[in-house]
Amino acid sequence: MVTLEQMRSSNARIPECLPPGVVAVFVGGTSGIGEATMKQLAKYAVQPRIYFIGRSERAAARIMDELVAINPAGEYHFLQADLSLLQNVDQVCCEIKSRESLINLIFLTSGTLVTGKETCERLYYPTAVTYYARIRLIVNLLPLLQKAPALRRVVSVFGGTKEGPVTVGDLQGRSLALPPRSASPKGRHGKDDNSSSSNSNNNNKSHLLQLRAHTSSMMTLALESLALEAPDVSFVHSSPGCVRTHLGREVRAASAVGLVQVVLNKVVGPMVAVGPDEAGERQLYLATSGRFPPARCGGRARYSGAGGGSGSGGNGTGTAGVELREGDGVAVARGTDARVGSGVYSVDSEGEPQGVKAGETMRRLREADLVRRLWLHTVGEFIRVTGTEFV
Repeated sequence: MVTLEQMRSSNARIPECLPPGVVAVFVGGTSGIGEATMKQLAKYAVQPRIYFIGRSERAAARIMDELVAINPAGEYHFLQADLSLLQNVDQVCCEIKSRESLINLIFLTSGTLVTGKETCERLYYPTAVTYYARIRLIVNLLPLLQKAPALRRVVSVFGGTKEGPVTVGDLQGRSLALPPRSASPKGRHGKDDNSSSSNSNNNNKSHLLQLRAHTSSMMTLALESLALEAPDVSFVHSSPGCVRTHLGREVRAASAVGLVQVVLNKVVGPMVAVGPDEAGERQLYLATSGRFPPARCGGRARYSGAGGGSGSGGNGTGTAGVELREGDGVAVARGTDARVGSGVYSVDSEGEPQGVKAGETMRRLREADLVRRLWLHTVGEFIRVTGTEFV
């Protein structure tokens, strides 16, 4: 386990290991983990150029003021968009490409608890937000990542280490949607049958967990496909851990999911959840540390022992990020293929790779040719919706 102190120590060395003018794109940066991580990057980086994408102009105005206060030397650009639609993703990417010739970091946190509906592009809404839109944005901006002379990384915050079975016949996950909530059956005296209500809540939880496992596996498999195309970029699929955020505000508090979210946030959250500052520090570490190098790291050998160089070369000359130092007690991480430093990493909030169960699940999915089949499906949906594989 990488301790919080080790993460903060690595983050503090960003100014000496990454060059001035790091360019970062944050999707979902107007709230929660995306906002917190963006502020930590502004705190540590030298003259960063940060683009953050979201729906709320009001939140963006507040965040812009806070970013300037944190680091007046940085440049901050808000792009308003509803990225549940692939057409909007393309417009945002074209705007960024018109302004930048390279990108160092893409950091994705867009998410939702809303289920049971689809977008006007005929994509199931939860997977449109958490999978299709994210992968489309990465594909569109991947050439700019590959041009970066220093850090080249994608971090997708969703369900790292939580991979599970994939419903191959329903990759959008419609069959894993929450069942409609019906009125609770009445007992003999006209009162709610509490046992039936409890069973309904358990079913709702089960459906959410199935959808998370399904989409988490899709995310990791898609990142593995992207790494085949761009072995000089590192890809991290992370889990946020238990963080105090407002994700549940999209769901009516009267619904089963919304009620559970409210109770957890107000009662359990203060006891187990970390605050946004700590969450931001942890995710910034995943976004910048040499613990997660690309498969091909500028022709330099990567260090795989407990400490030492990571292939970043120091002084911002490599693509692996903030170099690992001898004596830190931190090694290059194991990739999703169980090889050290292989370029795609599924990790928890403490930077530890997926366990045996998730690893075995991913092995079986690869053996079933899911890397290729999922990618063909994904590109097929891109072409159906937009007419192109990328812009």
